[in-house]
Amino acid sequence: MRVILIILSTLFISFGFCFTKVGTTAAPFLKIEFGARPVAMAGSFVALADDPSGIYYNPAGIAEIDRVYVLGGHTVWFADLDYNYATFILPAKKFNFALWGSFLSTQIDVTTIENPEGTGQTCNYVDGLLGFTMSAFLSDRLSIGLSGKYIQQTLYHESASTFAVDVGSILRTPFQGLRLGMCMVNYGGRMQLSGNDLIVQTNPWSDFEGTPDVEARLTTESFPLPLAFKLGIAWNIIDADEGLFVNNIHSLTLAVDGIHPNDGKEKLQIGCEYGMFNTLFLRGGYKINYDVQKFCAGAGIKIAIGAREILVDYAYVNMDILDSTHRISLAIGF
Repeated sequence: MRVILIILSTLFISFGFCFTKVGTTAAPFLKIEFGARPVAMAGSFVALADDPSGIYYNPAGIAEIDRVYVLGGHTVWFADLDYNYATFILPAKKFNFALWGSFLSTQIDVTTIENPEGTGQTCNYVDGLLGFTMSAFLSDRLSIGLSGKYIQQTLYHESASTFAVDVGSILRTPFQGLRLGMCMVNYGGRMQLSGNDLIVQTNPWSDFEGTPDVEARLTTESFPLPLAFKLGIAWNIIDADEGLFVNNIHSLTLAVDGIHPNDGKEKLQIGCEYGMFNTLFLRGGYKINYDVQKFCAGAGIKIAIGAREILVDYAYVNMDILDSTHRISLAIGF
């Protein structure tokens, strides 16, 4: 318990010694959380990550998944943005593997210097991620995971892309259902937009009459990815197998995550999940040091049909001055 108190104290103290660097990273869609279950718990999932959506929070979590899973989810984001994601998990003898991806998209009006109000045309804006994850147990209580990700942003005729990795671990302590998680996400290259619309005609010799225009290419600034280091604690207060209190009908899990990003202040996420008969679930959470995201809530149901398992989850997030978001995810285990 002393180690846990030291970690939490460090996270709280660090709030007072940081300065904001908001808007200094590329691909901000990478910070949109994945899966309705963890979202309903305010994203406090680094030490849990024990379902197909956990791959976003900590790649070490899929090591304990013992069946093939397919998960898909949809979010109506604010400003007419759509966010979709999918995961396929394949367990093997020594390693578990996963293929996953997410996409943020919308249509926007095309504007030019001559037509600042719009040309009457629209173009697609798409952010996309394709990831591959490998995870395994190093011992009966410690798992590790590694994800490789290809990231691309596309706006009209311009695009930028790079590669990144996530690496994480989860320790399942012998202390009555207590779990510790650690993860570093989005460690990779920088992103810089390029494309045909950046090719312009200019005259570098405009001081001299009769000189022709030549083709030139405009350059854009490059930006790093939203790198973050995460620490998480999860505790099964009530559980049928391993918890502070043993109960075959009810379950209760508390989780706390601390996040140190490279583009903003440190953040704290607190969530809980209550279950009944391992079938019906209620969830809630709160985010600290976020500008608009605060209160989160949701529910879920787990149904067994023969050898198959179906999980349906819903999450609501209060976005303050922005539109509230509603998320639905569906997972099927074979």
